[in-house]
Amino acid sequence: MESQQSVGVSWRRRPRAAVAVVLGVASLVLLALVLVAQDSTVLVPNMGPYTLIDQRTISVRVAVAPCSWTRVTEVAETSGEVRVKVGTLPCPIPLPQTDELAARELTVSLAADLGARVVEDWSGAAVPRQ
Repeated sequence: MESQQSVGVSWRRRPRAAVAVVLGVASLVLLALVLVAQDSTVLVPNMGPYTLIDQRTISVRVAVAPCSWTRVTEVAETSGEVRVKVGTLPCPIPLPQTDELAARELTVSLAADLGARVVEDWSGAAVPRQ
């Protein structure tokens, strides 16, 4: 009499695969919760005053978490305004002092001279000149 071998995934491997799927889903849920739990000022930082470096370059001040990665993500220019959008990737792990915000200066290069145009954040609020 010959032994029969089953074709497909063995019963011993199924629990391992199930554990891997559960851990993967749990990791995604945890990442989503961390991003949702962040303060909105950390995800989309508030801009402080800007400084005119030269007619085609300004520096905007933003308040962000000390360990975050922050950059200018978009610049939209019209004849009357310059809108600046800043994005930040916050710290996913709570570390000491991550609840305190740090000031960062971000350089914005313009396509045309600033002249008399108004500088605004992405929501349309005017950013004061320093």
